[in-house]
Amino acid sequence: MTLIATAGHVDHGKTSLVEALTGTNTDRLEEEKRRGLTIDLGFAHSTGSAGEVLSFIDVPGHIRFLRNMLAGVGGIDMCLLVVDAREGWMPQTQEHFDILRLLGVQHGVVALTKCDLLSEAEREDARLLVEMQLEDTFLSDAPIVETSIHDESSIELLRQKILSIVHAPRQIKSRPRIWIDRVFSLTGVGTVVTGTLLDASLTVGADITILPAGHKGRIRQLHSHNHELETSEPGSRVAVNVHGISHNDINRGDVLVLPEQWMLSNTLDVELHALPYLAHSITRRGHFLMYIGSDEVEVSLRLIQAESIAPGTTAKARLYLQHPIAVAPQDKFILRETGRDETVAGGIVLDIDPVLRLTKADPQYDVQHLLDERGMMNTNELFLRTGVQATPTVDDVIFSSAMLTAAKAEVFHMLNSQSSLASELQGIDLVGLPDHLAQAARTFRPEEAVIENGRLYLPELAPSQKQTHPLVQEFIDALFTPPDPNAFDRALLRRLVQEGHLLNLDGIFFASHTLDRAHAVVKDLLTQHPDGITTSAFREAANTTRKYAVPLLEALDARGITRRRGDLRITGPRL
Repeated sequence: MTLIATAGHVDHGKTSLVEALTGTNTDRLEEEKRRGLTIDLGFAHSTGSAGEVLSFIDVPGHIRFLRNMLAGVGGIDMCLLVVDAREGWMPQTQEHFDILRLLGVQHGVVALTKCDLLSEAEREDARLLVEMQLEDTFLSDAPIVETSIHDESSIELLRQKILSIVHAPRQIKSRPRIWIDRVFSLTGVGTVVTGTLLDASLTVGADITILPAGHKGRIRQLHSHNHELETSEPGSRVAVNVHGISHNDINRGDVLVLPEQWMLSNTLDVELHALPYLAHSITRRGHFLMYIGSDEVEVSLRLIQAESIAPGTTAKARLYLQHPIAVAPQDKFILRETGRDETVAGGIVLDIDPVLRLTKADPQYDVQHLLDERGMMNTNELFLRTGVQATPTVDDVIFSSAMLTAAKAEVFHMLNSQSSLASELQGIDLVGLPDHLAQAARTFRPEEAVIENGRLYLPELAPSQKQTHPLVQEFIDALFTPPDPNAFDRALLRRLVQEGHLLNLDGIFFASHTLDRAHAVVKDLLTQHPDGITTSAFREAANTTRKYAVPLLEALDARGITRRRGDLRITGPRL
């Protein structure tokens, strides 16, 4: 499917041209039909002889309906720029063209309309004037087709030129989304939303969330150009029948996503590209509207390392949004100044959750830069902010190289400072460390440091390097069903606990490494049952009794491996 948006000045024939190409009049509103003026977005499609689908979004040309135009041009593959051969290049032609350029559209076809009303010389003059406007732009090599809706051969030529445009395949990402441009209710069907599916596929039956409100529902049906689908692919125009959400709770500008994949942001770091023909610079003093996806958001602007943006130049800025939105780095948007009623810049999102003060900020879109600014993130935090599924450094944590080096150096210094202490005082309890140090400790190579029984040791000082006491070996062999401590000398048991060989859990003694084994059992159980596990499930998996299972689980709770929720144990922060 090729997704095409029209562009051009009001009354230059966009809707008539789409109808000639598809057989569909996209003016669906009664007011549009009465006035002969496109007010809102219209949709139509045609299928080529080889089965290729051309999906058209017909946008309004009048300045008063610019927001509707902007809602329709996100995510398109190419544009159909429409110019009346009699009137030529007009103000809204220029603004629509600028918007397409700022949004990064790379391909298109130009249609000169109403050519049947001009002589051959007049048509040639019209073509030359359009070529001059397109010089050194993304449409400088685009085909210019002379058309008339009364000349079928010219319409067929236009269709073939559109089909000949080769656009790059869409990049498949990890999170599907639909910026909603229409929402309505059908009798017997319920709520329906429409939009362009971006980034990844959607499937019937999937749970969905509507942001920013957070309404939850489920996909009952998917349709694309009168065909019912089980799965819709990115780049498709889709209608989604949503179960569980009233159409009154959804608005144009909302975004349909999968649950737990996006975070809302009301502060963005961005890069702005000012239009070259502006009669003024862009400063913080303007009142601005941001158009992203199908949404319109009031924003205030603060420039980063600059006082103003001169026409035709680029600068970074921080935008403060009136309401939160779900966006991703590299999303493109348009910025309009409301006081002057003009498009002033296009932009690209760099960071949806900036952490540095404005005076220190130097935003970039680069995962490593994001990590360098924060030092450490868990994989889900990174995914919510970027959509990137990264390999963790350790457990579920990703370190920047600078943070990891510094944290390991600090921990290593702490270890070395203990080398002269008595053996029972050596080693660092990981539970007592700040989280970044505890996680960094887990990245040491065995020849650098080792973790035993929840404590970190220099390799030569680890309890395992010392000769195992026969009594300790007896507890090691017993694992989760330890021997009765009353059978042994209490003073000896106390000494073995002090030396780190045994654990005393409310009067029940275990070999120290038993807690590591219990950790492994719990981790495996929670992988299978992420909603939580019972004491009985752990008892059975450890092949022990409740007498021994309970103190082991309580010890894991205390170390943050698990957390208790009612009768269940769930994943703790240090699992």
